[in-house]
Amino acid sequence: MKKEDILKRLVELINNKEAIKLTNDSDREELWKKAFVLKKALKWNDEVISLESQYIKSQLINKKVFSIYDIENDDVFSEKVKYSDKIIVWDNDITNIVVDAIAVPASFDIGNNNSKELDEIYYLNGIRLRKKIINIMDGEKLAPDEVLISRSYGIFADYVVHVNYVDDLKKSIINTLECCRVNMIKSLIIRWDFDIKDITSLYDVLIEYIDKYPDVFDKIVINIKTEVKNDLVYHINKEADK
Repeated sequence: MKKEDILKRLVELINNKEAIKLTNDSDREELWKKAFVLKKALKWNDEVISLESQYIKSQLINKKVFSIYDIENDDVFSEKVKYSDKIIVWDNDITNIVVDAIAVPASFDIGNNNSKELDEIYYLNGIRLRKKIINIMDGEKLAPDEVLISRSYGIFADYVVHVNYVDDLKKSIINTLECCRVNMIKSLIIRWDFDIKDITSLYDVLIEYIDKYPDVFDKIVINIKTEVKNDLVYHINKEADK
């Protein structure tokens, strides 16, 4: 089936009354995304899951895919940051990177509804990831600062590390790194949605961890928004001039 035909059938299955009113694919995709966020994962039937998997593949198939080992820092990070060969700051797409694991923020009830907003990593891993999480958790909730690792189903990462950042960011980061160490993960992307104060704390924790375990990670990419990256560059330059 063509991508547009898959999408049309998907929205017909989830809300045929609404779907028949739609005349273009962008509106159909918005309806699908809304349903993905709001509907409980266990209520999806096998046909929807199969079609969704095909649709995700169609979204990823034209992406230029490259390895995490091909990513390098900007000059300011390379020249002034410890472990600049291992810790990379990246403000671009991460859904097309081949990597062992991606760590993403998660809520305590990650299996049912991760957020009121659509998270791209969860979206591109689809319903199968959410159902897998529900099976792993078996009715339990993700505790504050706790992490959960699961396989990936759509993107080019082998695993997704779900991190419930709540009380103690430092503890959450250490728990994430320890989870990766135990599971022999050598390359990691940390999707970071916090501000400049927190990104500097993250940097400090990563450096301390690599000091302690220099051979655990080959490369860690911190994925941040461009404006936060610019603030971080300013902070690094300021620290280097002291």
